[in-house]
Amino acid sequence: MGFRDFKLFNRALLGKQAWRLTTRPESLCARVLKGKYFPDRDLMSATRKRRCSEMWRSILAGRDVLKKGLIKRTDPGEADVWHDNWITGSNSFRPLIQLPAVGVEKVKDLFVPGTRVWDEALVRQSFVPLDAEEILKIKPGMNMESDIEAWAFERSGLYTVKSAYRLLKEEQAAGAMAKTSEARASGDKCSWKLVWSLKVHRKSVFSGGE
Repeated sequence: MGFRDFKLFNRALLGKQAWRLTTRPESLCARVLKGKYFPDRDLMSATRKRRCSEMWRSILAGRDVLKKGLIKRTDPGEADVWHDNWITGSNSFRPLIQLPAVGVEKVKDLFVPGTRVWDEALVRQSFVPLDAEEILKIKPGMNMESDIEAWAFERSGLYTVKSAYRLLKEEQAAGAMAKTSEARASGDKCSWKLVWSLKVHRKSVFSGGE
């Protein structure tokens, strides 16, 4: 894939920096930035301070790219069912809606007790059918220490500039298409307003005067 849009390519590169800070929190760079800009939270919830460096603004721009596809892989199942990104086949990576009277809170609550197998009946009872089907496709990992963060747009789970760039290009194209549709709809509306404003016999508007 050629990187023809250098602005989007730069954003994808910045996302790579945010990925490194997220997956290597013990690195010197990550520890220095955390101490200065987000000591009491993680990078995903960090905010831009009034007087911050250009470097930090760039990292936040990359963080926003990373947010578009950062998920938690369900290894020990500590991910929050309703607030974490974990459903890989969903556009939002989270349940579409929270059904009333559903008691599950952690992903591990959805496993058959003592196993790494989904309790299918509980999954289907707790989520709308579309979410349930996507959840049951997920294969829980065997890493029992922590739920690892992964990039949803690569099978390896690792962030790549190529996949991030492709995602940004697709979003750009979708946005352009939406604007074109809006402009076309607005133009059609104006055309009808013009037709109805013409001082001709009402029958002529529909029949072309025949």
